[in-house]
Amino acid sequence: MHSFVESWVREATAHFGETVSAASPNAESVLASPIDVEQVSKILAFANDRRLSVVPVGGGTKQQWGRGAAPHIYLSLARLDRVIEHPWQDLTCTVQAGCAWSKLQQALAMHGQFVGLDPLFPERATVGGIIASNDSGALRLRYGGLRDLVIGMTLVLADGTIARTGGKVVKNVAGYDLAKLLTGSLGTLAVITEINFRLHSLPHHLRRFSVSAPQASRFSSLLASIRASHLLAQTLQITCKPEISRMSIVLDAHAAAHQEELLSRMAADEGLRMEEMPASSDMERDALFQADATVLKIATVPAQVCETVDLLQQVSPSLQVESVSQAHGLHTVALRGPSASVMEAIHRIRLGMLHPESTISVLQMAPGVDVKALEIPAPALNVMQAIKRQFDPENILGPGKFF
Repeated sequence: MHSFVESWVREATAHFGETVSAASPNAESVLASPIDVEQVSKILAFANDRRLSVVPVGGGTKQQWGRGAAPHIYLSLARLDRVIEHPWQDLTCTVQAGCAWSKLQQALAMHGQFVGLDPLFPERATVGGIIASNDSGALRLRYGGLRDLVIGMTLVLADGTIARTGGKVVKNVAGYDLAKLLTGSLGTLAVITEINFRLHSLPHHLRRFSVSAPQASRFSSLLASIRASHLLAQTLQITCKPEISRMSIVLDAHAAAHQEELLSRMAADEGLRMEEMPASSDMERDALFQADATVLKIATVPAQVCETVDLLQQVSPSLQVESVSQAHGLHTVALRGPSASVMEAIHRIRLGMLHPESTISVLQMAPGVDVKALEIPAPALNVMQAIKRQFDPENILGPGKFF
């Protein structure tokens, strides 16, 4: 065992007992597993005083996002895994950050409610990690993103200060809205320990349909027509593989509304044939994260969705490109092929192959691929660094992420 680990475990064990161990993801770090918010606070204060870096860990499904450096301490929130409160009459709930997403949704479903979000790897991903990575899927079209669904949270700052932001009711304007700032911060500003969500009623009339075409550009008119219509579209998603594109449409309307008939006519007017599809298609985004794939997250304006999907298929003839794109402009893209070709393709995309307003992040890198995970423009970077200095002046949280 590394000498630092030995000495730190001895010292920390004296403070926190069996909460600290050497069983961490690498031999240079230790693992701390607090049992409550107060222990999280004490561990962070301890680390801050000694200038020890800390990375919060949930289910570990997105630890590679942002490519941070190995810390002195991995702070596991696995033991903070309870649904604390669910006042179902108010359509809100409070949950600890270490609770698995599927566990939360199962508890809410007992009262016919859910959080309107479909993140990656719901069986393993934890609530805190999903918020820290700002992960959302196709349901964003209907219910909004995480910043629309989180109404409050409890967090622990780098110096151990416990802070609360927002509240437990939907209409709340008290204090600064730190929840929006912490969403997507990848554990670099504070450790999220509890979250308050606004909820929605479970949909009861879901039906899934799809149309296929050689190129995504064939869907542009249909996509615009659906968005301009009164169809109750739960999700609109385009899945693209070499030589075939498919747009899936999930409706949530009673059969008496005959919305599937209207959708079928709209598709026929565009020369497309509509088919009903199984629920298994909901996991298509998860399937892109194979060990041999480099996975990108690309954000474009909604009007550029179909054009972007087709452009990505042309990025390199030596690569296999698969993508899952949402109508609101978020694309998850898997690149497979020689490492040099993958890196060259990412360079081309970042140099302006797509619309100038697009942003590109590398979520996962295949073996042999080495590129910047994030490229942040200087004006935004300056603001982010100033916020980081305010929240974490000793720079102990999330070492190497963003900067």
